[in-house]
Amino acid sequence: MLGPQVLALVFLLVGGEASADAAATTDDAAPTESSAEGFLATYFPAPVDGPALRLPFSPNRLYVDLGYASTSDLSSLPYITGKARNLRLAAGGTWRWRRLAFSGELPMLQATTIDVATVMNQPPVPADAHQTAYSLGDLRLGADWTVPLGDSVGDSFVGGFGFRVRLPTHTTRFDFHLIDGSTAAYAFPYYFHLEPTAILGGVLGRFLFVVNQGAVVLMGPDATFSGIPIHVPTIAYWDAAYAVTWAPLDELAASVELSTDVQLNHVDGLDFQKFNDVRSVWLAPALQLHAGDTRFDLVARFSLSKSANLFGIMEYAGSTSVTLRASRPF
Repeated sequence: MLGPQVLALVFLLVGGEASADAAATTDDAAPTESSAEGFLATYFPAPVDGPALRLPFSPNRLYVDLGYASTSDLSSLPYITGKARNLRLAAGGTWRWRRLAFSGELPMLQATTIDVATVMNQPPVPADAHQTAYSLGDLRLGADWTVPLGDSVGDSFVGGFGFRVRLPTHTTRFDFHLIDGSTAAYAFPYYFHLEPTAILGGVLGRFLFVVNQGAVVLMGPDATFSGIPIHVPTIAYWDAAYAVTWAPLDELAASVELSTDVQLNHVDGLDFQKFNDVRSVWLAPALQLHAGDTRFDLVARFSLSKSANLFGIMEYAGSTSVTLRASRPF
């Protein structure tokens, strides 16, 4: 497993460069952008939920996403089985200050449709079997710090660190009629996401690469369903992402990202046994079109392992997805 070794390398390289960068700049002068950073800022691989890639150089930009995700198996969730799909409209952006890039994203509207096979091991009433809920999504906030690695490994490489949080602001819920005639509200599990990572990127001719090595930690709070308490455990994963972009033309580029999430801890509780031993692997090919200052991205996401479906449910990203994004600098 290359994750810890790559992480250690980035820590060493960026740590050595940090003192040099501090000596080369003053409080009154912002650092200049390297040629590698300019290429990275233009042709970076398009991040996509699952969780999204952190970039070695994020330009000032605003974007709008339209995404569609689906999963054919909800059986890992407590008390329900079936399938689901989600249509998502989101807006986000990045603002740079010196070597820091601050980012945020909010899904402004989600239309989530579920086709339920069973509720608490019983078939649902016909009116409950097919439901669509309209809701707000989870707010993402993050900050990345990156610098050119310079003499350490060459002017074409950039490295640093990032930290992102995901706040459970989503309002998705469904109502079910129970066998005793009462009605119970069901909400997908709510998690706070904590996502530290090391970031490495580089440029080789018309190619660029990005590597992330870090963690994803999912934390409660607890919940209830039909008066039954649900203890939501804390779950930790080692998260790794590897992406490559090829830009044969100034107006056109293609990228592919391979992402893995390996569970680091074991969680107890009968309702969450299927949440153990996660080995999620997925692939995201993408095309990008540059039309003046506007960039368009078309990104697909495909699960390559059985665990990727479960992890996709917890990320609200499904097992497969397609995203269309339009972005502009500011």
